[in-house]
Amino acid sequence: MKNYLDLIPIAAKVNKKQSRMTRICIILAVFLVTAIFGMADMEMRSQQIREINEGGNWHVLFSGLDEQTAAMIAARPEVRLSGWYDYLDEKQEYTLAGKSVQAVGLDKEVWESVFPGKITEGVYPAGEKEVALTKNAKGGLGINLGDTILLEHSGSQPIRLSVVGFVEGTSKLLKEDGNALVFATEGFRSSFPQAEGAKHYIVQLSHYCNMQKVIADITKHYQLAEQQVLQNGNLLGVLGQSNNSYLLGLYGIAGILFSVVLLAGVLMIAGSLNSNVMQRTEFFGLLRCLGATPKQVMRFVRREGLQWCKTAIPLGVGLGTVSVWVLCGILKVLSPGYFSELPAWGISGIGILSGIAVGIITVLLAARSPAKKAARVSPLAAVSGNASAVQPIPRAAHTALFPIETALGLHHATASKKNFLLMVGSFSLSIILFLTFSAMVDFMHHAVRPLKPWTPDLSIVSMDNTPSVAGSLQEAFRAQEKVKRVYGRMFAYDVPAKAKEQERVIDLVSYEEQQFAWAQDSLIEGSLEGAVQKQDQVWIVYNPASPLQVGDRLTLSVGGASPEVRVAGVLSISPFTGREGVDTVICSETTFRKLTGARDYTILDLQLSPKATDEDVQEIRSLAGSDVRFSDQRAGNREARGAFYSMALFIYGFLAVILLITVFNIINSVAMSVAARMKQYGAMRAIGMSDRQLIRMVKAEAMTYSSVGSGVGCIVGMYLHQLVFEKMITAHWGDPWQLPLSELGLILVIVMITSLLAVRGPAQHIRRMSIVDTISAR
Repeated sequence: MKNYLDLIPIAAKVNKKQSRMTRICIILAVFLVTAIFGMADMEMRSQQIREINEGGNWHVLFSGLDEQTAAMIAARPEVRLSGWYDYLDEKQEYTLAGKSVQAVGLDKEVWESVFPGKITEGVYPAGEKEVALTKNAKGGLGINLGDTILLEHSGSQPIRLSVVGFVEGTSKLLKEDGNALVFATEGFRSSFPQAEGAKHYIVQLSHYCNMQKVIADITKHYQLAEQQVLQNGNLLGVLGQSNNSYLLGLYGIAGILFSVVLLAGVLMIAGSLNSNVMQRTEFFGLLRCLGATPKQVMRFVRREGLQWCKTAIPLGVGLGTVSVWVLCGILKVLSPGYFSELPAWGISGIGILSGIAVGIITVLLAARSPAKKAARVSPLAAVSGNASAVQPIPRAAHTALFPIETALGLHHATASKKNFLLMVGSFSLSIILFLTFSAMVDFMHHAVRPLKPWTPDLSIVSMDNTPSVAGSLQEAFRAQEKVKRVYGRMFAYDVPAKAKEQERVIDLVSYEEQQFAWAQDSLIEGSLEGAVQKQDQVWIVYNPASPLQVGDRLTLSVGGASPEVRVAGVLSISPFTGREGVDTVICSETTFRKLTGARDYTILDLQLSPKATDEDVQEIRSLAGSDVRFSDQRAGNREARGAFYSMALFIYGFLAVILLITVFNIINSVAMSVAARMKQYGAMRAIGMSDRQLIRMVKAEAMTYSSVGSGVGCIVGMYLHQLVFEKMITAHWGDPWQLPLSELGLILVIVMITSLLAVRGPAQHIRRMSIVDTISAR
């Protein structure tokens, strides 16, 4: 041995059991950060996939450029891909078979790299009069590959085109039953020579550049007006390249959470290292006897912690990476269509680097206090065997208020201010971290709404939004094998009404029995009993600007008559979006027909079985006919479901990890506290203290830490929860902050129960040891 630091591997083997808990703490801290940032990375990737699927993989769109300027922009080193992207604005309305269509023109390379739509049949158009259609036009308009179509416009001659391919449509187009035509750039310009304002230049930038700076530089250098530059704000936001103040606020919240996680790891490891050093006080005293300086002892403790990192950090990173793989696998199973592009064995560089950095930083920060404590050990005290018995006792335990064992437990907990603050901080930080991050659950339910039970897969909608969809279609759809459920609604828009001597305007909507059953969960006032049978009852959707309340009488003006109905209940939400100044009123089908005289439906919604195919959907479309609007919402539902699953797994997974860390930290802290006082317990047993009294003493000590820690954690946690809630939710949606009683109760119950159960292991260990072994324990 040439250096005193060479003792570290030897000491690690001798004190393997004593250092086990410290190594586990390091592993868990690294695992926590790796899993958090790995899941966050995968969540950002899934959000990027979502934004690319919805709007395309482009970053900025320039309009009004000439060929020379476009070529100079394309030559910039920050530009990864660029090309012309032409499209008609809404004013230039063209129709195909009587239906409005959109038209875009771009080259094949740009289409394949920027837009998610794939060629499902045929080839990409190349000639001037060649075009590809979205595949819903094949069934909806009866167009096949190789057909010649006429694109019509009221102010010009029809354009004759040849269909050479079909492409996937976006969820928005499918929902609106819209169709789109895709041209090559030259084909678009030859077909629409008069559309000068249709020329745009689309640019995809490198992910490694400052996109905002590059866009600003291009705008300034080529003297472009603000209206000539259009950014893909949603995609730039999830890439962290947006100036959006709301998104910047989210990144600020992420920084706060990272700091809290780092502090929690430091306190957890510091507590473990502190107990480890206290148990080996004599060892460090002997080092001093052999000539080691205080500075060398401090370096020894820090180097020992880093030695443990050699095995603990790879294990923590490995466990965190595996957990990310498991979560990604779950996402691909839950929503295979949406997460098909998410890597099953993805490696998160951010997660791994964050885990390694936190592991090293936390150990170095956590080792400072124990290292100083080890350096202050007196060589004489260590040699005499009194290294752990020289602490001054400023006051005795208060035995007047509590039994002796309880009083001693309270005294042990508060005797050392530094240790007490460390333990309380460790307990409270777990609560603070849980309460702070639990605000993300509310954010998730606001930002990504899960699918409601009434969400349809397909909708058959009246062309003019009147009750004109034949009721006989309902039975025809029910007869289809792959149709799970069919339910319809009748609408009467802008119906004049009078309530409380005030003139109102309402949208009257009919529900059938199944929809009333779904509405039961959203009933906030009144009752739904007899909703189908009673013909003079209606229900309103909550509107803060409306004076209508349960029990009010509402007089309608329908078809020259003035029927009167009574408000029987208030619903918090409904399947349709309300309009400003218009109340949404719901009634039974019988009541609607009695009031309006209508017999048919405005909309028929269909829910399909999981085994339904595109062929089944095409058959349903054929049954619906051509005089209705066919809305296919399956793609949009997959996107909404996938977005919710990804965020839910990330948030609830993180909360579960925090709870796991909380439980382990409490168990570890109690075990370390008992191990550090083992000689004292042996002496107490020697003078007559029973095992039961000893266990009560340890339990009182543990409950002191947890009670004070819970109080501090709740106070600080509530403040941070409110701060996060107001920045992420109130600022965006306006919801006021409320005390999170359920989250608060959950974490407090877990802390208290774990604190009581954590005593069992050390208690059994004390019982198994003889008094002599307990006194001589090291």
